[in-house]
Amino acid sequence: MPGESILIVDDTPINLKLTRILLSHEGYDVRTANGGEEALEILESFHPRLVLADIQMPGMDGLEMTRRIKADPRHRDIVVVALTALAMKGDEEKAIDAGCDGYITKPIDTRALGDRIRGFLNAGPSEPRETTSDPFADAGIDDLRRRFLDEALQQAPIWLEQIDGTFDAAAARSIAHQWVGSAGLLGYRKVSLLSREVETILRQKPLDVAELKETLETLVAELEEPMLAHEEPAPPPEPVSEYQEKPRVILADDDPNIRALIKAFLESQNVECATASDGAEAVTAILAGQPHAVVLDVNMPEMNGYEVLETVRRRGFRGKVFLLTADEHPDTSGVDDFLVKPFNPVELVVRLKRLL
Repeated sequence: MPGESILIVDDTPINLKLTRILLSHEGYDVRTANGGEEALEILESFHPRLVLADIQMPGMDGLEMTRRIKADPRHRDIVVVALTALAMKGDEEKAIDAGCDGYITKPIDTRALGDRIRGFLNAGPSEPRETTSDPFADAGIDDLRRRFLDEALQQAPIWLEQIDGTFDAAAARSIAHQWVGSAGLLGYRKVSLLSREVETILRQKPLDVAELKETLETLVAELEEPMLAHEEPAPPPEPVSEYQEKPRVILADDDPNIRALIKAFLESQNVECATASDGAEAVTAILAGQPHAVVLDVNMPEMNGYEVLETVRRRGFRGKVFLLTADEHPDTSGVDDFLVKPFNPVELVVRLKRLL
């Protein structure tokens, strides 16, 4: 409830300032730390009800900080909430395994942050609270926006110039990660989403230079003429496409965590998703449902992904096929696209939607 204490931990000054303003506006007693080490020092004399921490920070990251908090009997009652940009598969699972009590995905929805925090403090969903004032009204946000855009417009073109030469992908990935949070908090939703795409691409090995160039060029164009989220026109109706219906996908994987994660991502993108836990079940579901696309794990019990593909093709299935494999050089005969495990679920959804 308002009045309770919160510690925000983030290595990006803009993120710290804006998140503090948002939560102070909600009535919380807020302090900040610019890294895991500083947060632990603060906890020696300050006992917050909740710690809101970025997972990816230099030095001690948010996960190690959480482990140390939860290992200390003095601090085990503190609610720890991770901030993740979903840059890598399993970030949420890692957060929970480290002891986090929950997570919030970047870019942060500034309108809903207060409700999310109340939910964590109350250990359950909370009723949305109507707000009548702008928390950023006196925060100098226009100046912060200008500074952010100026710095990003200096940096992104440099990456484009260096990409075929002395390009530091790790440093660029770290900066793009910061932009995901900063742009989201400043109201530049599209910049935030494009920054997350850049970060995702920079994690790929080998690096897809052509895809990175294309995404960076799109990001630069958006930075040059940015639009705030509340200024964006209402999205046009989804094209009905050649299917005249919502795209349908069948996902076959014997890992229940992967099935649940990808299904949630696809359904959030208006894609209907059914699942199968082994090859035989997949064949039955594909032939009965005739989906527009299938996502097949190569290594499944009963029948592997290749056997499933051969069987359904032989029996008339003509939809798109996306393969999940641990082999960096898989057999792609009859396959429309593939990803090597461990993979990024965001990348999977983006590439699968392109096929659809």
